[in-house]
Amino acid sequence: MPSLRTIADVLLGYGRKAENRAGPRFRQPSLTLTYGDHPLQALDVYSAGPGERLLLVFVHGGAWQFGDKTRRLKDAKVPFAHDHGWHFAALNFRMVPEVDVRTMAEDVAAGLALLFARADELGIDRRRIVLMGHSSGAHLAALVASDPVLLGAHGLAPGDLAGVIAIDGAAYDPGEPSTGSRQFQKRLLDPAFAGADLAALSPVAQLEAHGADAPPFLIMHTASGFTGAQARLLERALMGAGGRVERHGFRGTSPLAHMRLSRWFGRAGFGPTEVARSWIEELAPPPQGEAKGG
Repeated sequence: MPSLRTIADVLLGYGRKAENRAGPRFRQPSLTLTYGDHPLQALDVYSAGPGERLLLVFVHGGAWQFGDKTRRLKDAKVPFAHDHGWHFAALNFRMVPEVDVRTMAEDVAAGLALLFARADELGIDRRRIVLMGHSSGAHLAALVASDPVLLGAHGLAPGDLAGVIAIDGAAYDPGEPSTGSRQFQKRLLDPAFAGADLAALSPVAQLEAHGADAPPFLIMHTASGFTGAQARLLERALMGAGGRVERHGFRGTSPLAHMRLSRWFGRAGFGPTEVARSWIEELAPPPQGEAKGG
């Protein structure tokens, strides 16, 4: 029987190189921008066409240690955005162990700030920038949207985001369990959080301290007792801060179910796709006359 480490590597894809094989709907980025001197301080923009449009920004997962902005974009995410007339951007950032998790969140905030700063040039509606993350990327997205210091360093605030989509994240409260497996904990979470200031890395703690300015959140998760519990902790913190929050659970408890929420996101008829579609359209409806498609 394969070890839990092998299961993590194979099913979750952690530690493997980015997959760039072009699927039938794969689209190359319109341009790549850098927001720092490190090679990983870069982001790809996939334009949906001319005009001022909503922007969906994706933060990849990978246990805060692995992953790449192009790794899963041979799937349906970019076509999903373009089919609705939305721009799409995917962020890279430095990772553990080269930097700590707080620095990773600072990188995400800096990448977002660049998109805000170049919104006119890129045809981005600053009032309709939605941040989305999966797994550890969901944690980073939630942290950037809950701790005002991160975006505040760039003259922005969490409330400048139209919304946040957090998909099956871990460590919203890193002081509470995110996995029932000691081997998963040691492999995936301890390198990021062991010995760290957990409150500074906790979206829940930041919302409890500063949550009045938090943007609306859509939280989606599998039926796993651990990611579900983390999702409910985040939901309660948002509700306690008076924020707008919607939470949806989906079938499946395995690592494969966890990854499916990202790999299949954007497919028509897939539950998380349809929930996100409705939520975004209600949250940030297009100005009258905005065209769909790119």
